[in-house]
Amino acid sequence: MIDALIGFLNTLMAMPIFYPLVTVLIVLDALAPVVPSETVLNLAGAFAASQGVPNVGAVILAAIIGGVIGDNICFALGSKLINRVDALDPESKAGQAISWVRRNMNRGAGATIIVARFIPWARWVATIVLSSVRYNWFAFFFYDTIGVVVWAFLSVGVGYLGGSLFSDYPLLAMVVGVLLGATVGFIIQRLQNRLFEWHDVRRGISAV
Repeated sequence: MIDALIGFLNTLMAMPIFYPLVTVLIVLDALAPVVPSETVLNLAGAFAASQGVPNVGAVILAAIIGGVIGDNICFALGSKLINRVDALDPESKAGQAISWVRRNMNRGAGATIIVARFIPWARWVATIVLSSVRYNWFAFFFYDTIGVVVWAFLSVGVGYLGGSLFSDYPLLAMVVGVLLGATVGFIIQRLQNRLFEWHDVRRGISAV
């Protein structure tokens, strides 16, 4: 069964249609963060290293196009979606993302937009909240594009690293690639929180 799954994924990722499918998947993920786009990119990177397909550069480009298009569509719909954000359970994963976004938005919208790209619910919430308060679209486009590019390279890259380490074991390569991707997102979020906390302390000291 595992061999059949690997064979199916290998065949799918070797097809030219795989790249537009990646773009569509990431657009959908931006509009409704229940589609595991990071996992797909991690897997694609792992397969590229261990099986030779898909083409890494094409996957990254497809991811960037999908991320930028999806985020900007979500931004355009922000004022219509803000009520859905406000109605979310504050104890849920999405609700916790709302608290994280609103807490960090006051510290720096640009950094929050970039880091939120690595946190599925947070990037959705950040886009909608910024749109609802009429945040400058050009500034959003600028920071969001930076975040999308870094996210695409890292998501595919860590999967590729996992695939390279275990190229003789495709299943293990897939698992390690996905785990590395999740770990990178967690580390980036933690580093951002620490940096903002340090910045808050510095501002407090300078204000004394």
